[in-house]
Amino acid sequence: MSIAIQSNAQSALLSSLDQATGALVQPFEYAISKRIKAFGKTTYRVQPTNAGATTPGTTLSWDLPKSGFIRSMTLKFEVECAADAANQLVIPATGFLNSIERVNIESSSRRILTMDRAAIMCAYSDLGKEQRDAFERGVGMHGKGSTKYTANQAASSANGTSIEVFMPLLLSCCDASNQSLQTGFLEPIRVSITWASSFNWARKREAGADTYADYSITLSRPELIVDSILLPPADEDATISANFGAGPLSSLVYDYESETDTNATMSALEAEGATIVKEIKSTACATDIYFWVEDDGAYASDLQLGVNRVPLPVESVSLSASGQTIYDQIPAQFLGCFGRRSLRDGFFGTAASGGYENASTDDDGEAGKSAYVYRLQIGLDNSKQFDSGALSLRELNSPTLTVKMARLSNTGFRRTSPNGVATRPVKMHVVIRKLGLQVVDSSSGRVTSLLSN
Repeated sequence: MSIAIQSNAQSALLSSLDQATGALVQPFEYAISKRIKAFGKTTYRVQPTNAGATTPGTTLSWDLPKSGFIRSMTLKFEVECAADAANQLVIPATGFLNSIERVNIESSSRRILTMDRAAIMCAYSDLGKEQRDAFERGVGMHGKGSTKYTANQAASSANGTSIEVFMPLLLSCCDASNQSLQTGFLEPIRVSITWASSFNWARKREAGADTYADYSITLSRPELIVDSILLPPADEDATISANFGAGPLSSLVYDYESETDTNATMSALEAEGATIVKEIKSTACATDIYFWVEDDGAYASDLQLGVNRVPLPVESVSLSASGQTIYDQIPAQFLGCFGRRSLRDGFFGTAASGGYENASTDDDGEAGKSAYVYRLQIGLDNSKQFDSGALSLRELNSPTLTVKMARLSNTGFRRTSPNGVATRPVKMHVVIRKLGLQVVDSSSGRVTSLLSN
């Protein structure tokens, strides 16, 4: 007999645990514990109802066909610009995400889910590395695909030289299968995209020179790529009956709410980092509180381009409310130590500060990393597909976030920011990932948001 088996047989602890027979599992016994029936799948393209609405500040809309359960949606459009001798198109490291002001899911003109650009950045920072890489390639972040912007070359849809942009919509209905939009039953669902008020973040740079000037880009050929799950008619009817047969369905959903941006001025070079204070006005039940700081002003040099419209490093963060300190000057780069764990096994969960580009330079102060979109995590589990805890902001008195920016330095040592942002105006985004109750009428499929707190 194995010496390990003999030793285990003498263990008082293991003997006690073996008395809990209901919890015992024989891992080598074959059994099917969970199975999803086979289904159909289709990916199709939806054309907008107002295809010409692609200028700054306009809103573009798509009406989803009543077909299946929506699993994911991706916005696709093309960018065009004219040839300009000895010049090339340049954009900030956050890429063509800067084209977007807001994404909405609407039902009978009622907004039921929403994400603005700041919230999209927060959801992007939560993605795994493979998904982040795909997102970055799709929207041209961090110079990915920049060979398309070569000097003195026009980007034209007609000539097949336009820049194609793909942006997955990171809404909660595309995250958990039990929150998928059941378009066959729900009243008509509309997806709307509001473009940024200006496209002046796209500029041109003279080849071989640090010289910048305004450059006009246009957007064309927008469409929505939809991934849909199709069930056999009997299974779809059974699902609808299970969800709505007993009357209106109230379901727990999550959405994003952005606070009013807080403006500040960065410190001078080699000075202590600026402190930014924001009193949170939301009254929601928060599962996560995100924050990130950016310089979204005009840029006129390579140095300024490197820090423009991208997340900047933060030194520390505090959260206080009702006279108590909830987070006390936590070093921002170590927020992962205070983030989600799993409820039991697999104790260490997802790190709270996103990912770095590579391990050897993980905190070198280089602007633009997803790690510099920070989040204070309230939930207990590393899964975002169920509720594992929240903080009700409504009952708190003056919940206040205090953020100290990293010191500006030429050296690029740990916990420093690049000096291109010295003394420039910046803004801090605070985004609340919140819980809510959504109700679907069992007779009409009408969707309403019932309660946010």
